[in-house]
Amino acid sequence: MAARLLATLAAGAAAGVSTALCADDKGLGFDPEGLERGAKALREINASPWAKKVFEQIRVQEQTKQAELRAKEAEFKAQAEQAAIQHEKVRWEEQRKSMQQDSQQKAQLAQYQDELARKRMETEHEKNRQRNMELVALQEESGKRAEAEKAAIAAQIEAERRATEKYKAQLDKEVQREKALAEAEGRTQERRQNKDIYREELQIKLEEDRKRLVEAINTTFSNLGSAALGLLTDRDRLLTAVGGLSLLALGVYSAREGTRSAAKAFDRWFGTPKLVRETSRKPLVGRGAAPVEKTVEEVKRDFSDIVLQPGLQDHVRSLAALTANVKRHGAPFRHMLFYGPPGTGKTMAAKRLAKTSGMDYAILSGGDVAPLGGNAVTQLHETFDWAERSRRGLLLLIDEADAFLSRRGGNLSEGSRAAINAFLYRTGEQSRDFCVVLATNRPSDLDPAVIDRTDEAIEFALPGDAERHRILQVYFDQYILKAGTAQGGAGAGAATGVFARLSAFVRGRKSGPETIAVKDVADEDLWWAAEKMQGFSGRELAKFMASVQAMAYGSHNSELTAEMFRRLVDNKVAEHAKRRSFIEAGGGDAPY
Repeated sequence: MAARLLATLAAGAAAGVSTALCADDKGLGFDPEGLERGAKALREINASPWAKKVFEQIRVQEQTKQAELRAKEAEFKAQAEQAAIQHEKVRWEEQRKSMQQDSQQKAQLAQYQDELARKRMETEHEKNRQRNMELVALQEESGKRAEAEKAAIAAQIEAERRATEKYKAQLDKEVQREKALAEAEGRTQERRQNKDIYREELQIKLEEDRKRLVEAINTTFSNLGSAALGLLTDRDRLLTAVGGLSLLALGVYSAREGTRSAAKAFDRWFGTPKLVRETSRKPLVGRGAAPVEKTVEEVKRDFSDIVLQPGLQDHVRSLAALTANVKRHGAPFRHMLFYGPPGTGKTMAAKRLAKTSGMDYAILSGGDVAPLGGNAVTQLHETFDWAERSRRGLLLLIDEADAFLSRRGGNLSEGSRAAINAFLYRTGEQSRDFCVVLATNRPSDLDPAVIDRTDEAIEFALPGDAERHRILQVYFDQYILKAGTAQGGAGAGAATGVFARLSAFVRGRKSGPETIAVKDVADEDLWWAAEKMQGFSGRELAKFMASVQAMAYGSHNSELTAEMFRRLVDNKVAEHAKRRSFIEAGGGDAPY
């Protein structure tokens, strides 16, 4: 009941106050009725027996509200502290991130500074190196200048010494001449003064010489007269003397003429003509032996170590078989023309063709015929006569044929023209005794009549990649892998004799060649070299392998590595290019 009354009174008082305030807010003026109602309500409260409880209740409610407010305030403070802690965490996190970024930036800055320092040191080192190189170059230049000045001074001193010696020699000569003139003049003066004495001595000496000569003549004729008188008076002695003298004269004349005739016959049948530089013909051994028929496999085996292009190698093998059959059946031989760049195997193929077909071969150079002049005709006829006397058949290889079989024109000498006519005469008809092989680098320079004498014209071109690889394999196996063993005479379209001499020069005069230790040179290195050496001939490849052998012998413990091999290939390719540039700079083309 008290609580309800308290609530009603409180509500009425509150409503009165609120009405008065609202009326004032709306501009209607102060409403005293509300206050009166509030005062009335307070009076009723005071008059009520429960007024004390009402105020107690109000106080309790007020305390409760204050407690709630304090709780909310504490809650608000806790939230504020939590927010402050969270804010502090965020601030510390941001500070940590900032410090981390600062440390990263400092590390990057330090790294950048280190990089700058390193680059600066490298730049300084490069500058120092360049300065050192310039200093070395200056020192070398200074040394060269000093050497040049020294050489010039030495040359000047030598020239002055020679001039001094020459002047001294002239002075000595002049002194000797003056001395000789003085001595001669003195002797002449002395003879003029003592001419009477010299005349008497000369007369006495001549008189004594005359007496001795007269006595010797008298004695000789006296002895001859006595011997002749005795010989004429004795008939038997006279006949014996005349017969002995006749027989002696006849023996001397017969021996002289017989020896001359025998020498001519021996030289004709067994001697080698002067124009022939090399021959396989042995006059006293195996004369008249018939060629042996060979199978296709044997012919291929004979040409296995000569590397040519596939079509060309088959053609040469077929010519060898054909030549052997021609000789066996007594048919005439066929003359051939081998043309192509130098070092492509023309001479090697001709030699092997003669060997395979069972013939002898002889090699002469066209450059030896041209300087002979008028004697060239005689030498050529002797050579062809010698070739016709071969019973096995002779393959006559004329190397550098364009040297004396060139086109006949106004500039050709009479001797060269006569030599060409002699060659055309001896090859005008096919022969059963010999065949001629012309080898040249310039077939267009040959006389048309000479070209007409040939039955086969075969071109020997530069080897391709596969042929160069095969040539390198042959020579690598023979002169590198088998360097310490006996080296046979393999051919790969190049002059084996030249390469053998190069190898002998490399090895020197030791008791035997050393073996070469091959480290890491493989077949791909040979393929690489074959591809790099575009335009190399077989002879150039052979010389290259000679250089490889020399480099290996010149290295430590005679070893060969792939790096050494490839470096030498690059050097040889550069040298080959320079040679080509020299030929082109000279205003001419390469041979053929």
